[in-house]
Amino acid sequence: MQHSHISQEGREKSLKSTLLQPTQVEFVSDTIIHLLQSVDEELKNAFLDIKQSLENHDWAMLTRILTDISAQDKTLCIIKAFTLYHMLLNIVEELNLSNNATLNRLPKTLNELHKEGYNKSDILEILQHLHFYPVFTAHPTESRRRTFLEAHHQMSENIKNIFAHNDENAKSQLLYRLHLLWHTHLVRSEKMEILFELDNLLYIIESSILKSATKVLNDIESTLGKSLETSPIILGSWIGGDRDGNPYVSNEVMTKTMKIAHKAIIEIYIRISEKLIRELSMSIDFIQPSKRLMQSLQNHNSELLNSEAKLFAKEPFRAKLYLIKKKLQNRLIAINTTESINFTYKDSNELVEDIDMMIESLDSVSARKLIEFRHLVLLGGFHLLRLDFREHRDVILSATSEIFCLMGLSDSDFKDLNENKKIEILNSALNAKKYDLNTMIEQLSESSKRLVGAFLRIQWAKKYISEHILQSFIISMSTKPSDLLCVLWFAKQSGLWKPGKKKEGKKGKASISITPLFETIDDLQRAQSIIRTLYTNTHYQQYLFDHNNTQEIMVGYSDSSKDGGIFTSNYNLYCAISNLTKLQTQLDICISFFHGRGGSVSRGGGSLEEALLSSAPQSVHSFLKTTEQGEMISAKYLNRHIATKNFSSTLSALLKKGVYDAYGTEKYKNNPQTMALLENVSNASCIAYRTLIYENKGFLEYFKNATPIKFIQNLNLGSRPSKRKDTQKIEDLRAIPWVFAWTQNRAIISAWYGLGSGLANADKNQLRACYEQSLFFKTTIDNISQALLKVDLDIAFLYNQFVKDKKVREEIWEHIYAQYHLTMEHLLHLRGESVLLDSECAIRESILLRKPYLSVLNLTQIELIKKYQNCKYPKGQERLLEQIHATIVGIAQGIRNTG
Repeated sequence: MQHSHISQEGREKSLKSTLLQPTQVEFVSDTIIHLLQSVDEELKNAFLDIKQSLENHDWAMLTRILTDISAQDKTLCIIKAFTLYHMLLNIVEELNLSNNATLNRLPKTLNELHKEGYNKSDILEILQHLHFYPVFTAHPTESRRRTFLEAHHQMSENIKNIFAHNDENAKSQLLYRLHLLWHTHLVRSEKMEILFELDNLLYIIESSILKSATKVLNDIESTLGKSLETSPIILGSWIGGDRDGNPYVSNEVMTKTMKIAHKAIIEIYIRISEKLIRELSMSIDFIQPSKRLMQSLQNHNSELLNSEAKLFAKEPFRAKLYLIKKKLQNRLIAINTTESINFTYKDSNELVEDIDMMIESLDSVSARKLIEFRHLVLLGGFHLLRLDFREHRDVILSATSEIFCLMGLSDSDFKDLNENKKIEILNSALNAKKYDLNTMIEQLSESSKRLVGAFLRIQWAKKYISEHILQSFIISMSTKPSDLLCVLWFAKQSGLWKPGKKKEGKKGKASISITPLFETIDDLQRAQSIIRTLYTNTHYQQYLFDHNNTQEIMVGYSDSSKDGGIFTSNYNLYCAISNLTKLQTQLDICISFFHGRGGSVSRGGGSLEEALLSSAPQSVHSFLKTTEQGEMISAKYLNRHIATKNFSSTLSALLKKGVYDAYGTEKYKNNPQTMALLENVSNASCIAYRTLIYENKGFLEYFKNATPIKFIQNLNLGSRPSKRKDTQKIEDLRAIPWVFAWTQNRAIISAWYGLGSGLANADKNQLRACYEQSLFFKTTIDNISQALLKVDLDIAFLYNQFVKDKKVREEIWEHIYAQYHLTMEHLLHLRGESVLLDSECAIRESILLRKPYLSVLNLTQIELIKKYQNCKYPKGQERLLEQIHATIVGIAQGIRNTG
């Protein structure tokens, strides 16, 4: 087995500029050896022997060691050892990133833009309108349990103190944590429930995200030199709202999710109020409070108990904070009772107003904690997380068909009618008076009842929790204008859309954003036509007018990649966004894009800053809404410093893009010749990809056997099923397990396959010039290059033994092998390198450092799958299944993503 490696001298030289220094790698190794020494001496020796075999590239020795470990029934132990090894490596890498991070990137960005010739006041004008809107999803790509997330957090602090102070207590604490994890299952034994997913997210939000986000808000306010009126960071979530193919997201679960988030943020505010009551002891003998504050205290004096009234007689800030705390406590009561509670907050703006009363009475130093409190309320409101609702178009069409049939507007075949007839019926329904859905709900099928109930629950939550609790209603697999008109009809009946009269200039109220999700290549290509058709519809045009002439559109990276291959996906996403951006000018509306990105390159991952700058001109409007999925949530936000850096760098990149777009910079625009060249690459790439994936009759059999997909599908990572439908088609498999499977067997074809054929279809010199001139093309190529370096064909080849049909096995492998080398050849030429990522030493070394240890886990996984297939009794299979699942988690840790 041949593995990519460089000389020891070259490695040491490279590591000086990488994220992991040799002494740090040695520390990780010694820590694991120390752990194994205390739990199993023989296992420690096996770990050392494995390390030696890897360093000597002695694969025969490695095989013998793994065989001996298996014979001693210690396979699960060695899996855990290497999983913890990778976990510690990741922590050290994150700490290095954190230590080297500039937490406030704004001054540097302002300086760069100023040097480019932009006026400071023009830059600040853009800055005050920026919005970064990360949406945390429950996609099942976080392979670790909350137990391991919390341990990761704690061990990070321990290692930080060890490196900084050689802290003996921290060393002891680190070993303590590792011992606990050693005796903990790597994989959940129970199915992941939605509220557990929410609990995981709330842990990261409360321990890191809120603190880091409010720090960035403070930096922005300082840069602007005036108080923020809204938060430039909006926190979103799909947990409890994403029911596309997830039967467990009931209306009850959705309501619980919203109430839990509401309770979590209110309780945080109460704790802050209690802390500030202790701190803000200033007396009117030394500070003159504003008239507004004193009048407020006088108005609500009756709400103070006699003891508090006496205690706070000369301490107005404590008195005001006590009243704030009481109002917040009443808020928690009010949401669950039918009785009227007067002394409470209607919305978070009232809380901000109360805080402002105190701030205006104090100097900037004394008001510092109150300003932080204000920023937190701007960020969290009374909802904490703005929930998105997502449902599949088929469910919406079926419910519409059933209801229209009951109302006599159509027969039950509504969903099968042609598009013109559907729109005609929908127009008629929208012309009619508002219909009370409650009167019909009991006559409906369970699926339709569930959808109608969702609209009613959303309306309740917006009224009683917060207007901001839910904004986007996402229609997945949108293909026709009628998909959106169906939702518009439901919105009208449930009171989520109250139409105005555009002709008279009277604006109504649209409380939700009706958001199509374009996921396939065909849908991306039709997107412009769909929106144009909707704009010609009188009812939809009225909705847009009532919704501030803004249309949200979500674009899917992972499903389009699964559909047409990585390059075709990127190219068509760019074209669709570019065409829709031009359309908004023609229609005089604003199109707001929601990017459904994942963590891996296969699903739209990569540098967010480069993705922003390379996006289509005029497509951003100083606003970025994007999904943060699975393991990327912990990678980007679990460490508070990294979270701060992430927020700051994203907003800084958004500022650059906003300035370039606002003031007509053509810096990153692609000319027609470039797009024509890339279209040829895309077309040839798509043909090569779809020929293998969708047209080769043996491919499905190969995929099911040459990857551990069947073991992934019953792994307890998330609450959502791995398939939308119970079929045997690639089309119906979700993009995440699709990518996860190819990542596990190290072929990772989802991140590169087809590109080689695409690049071979164009002139090499023209492509090289394009790489140097087009930031979009360069960013796409660089992201794919990182993914390709993670590929290990030697390992992937070993999985072929599970494909019993020799003809299928050899034919598919020949395609993969040839396409890999073709892709590698062209990437090296484009990047001007002799070895891939030679010009990005830190990233290259980080990947190569992990490769040998990943091989151990892959080889172990392969042997376990063999045993599982040969095992004849359920209990034995169950034991082996646990070990296979453990290797899946271990490999995901080492490669730093699942799918």
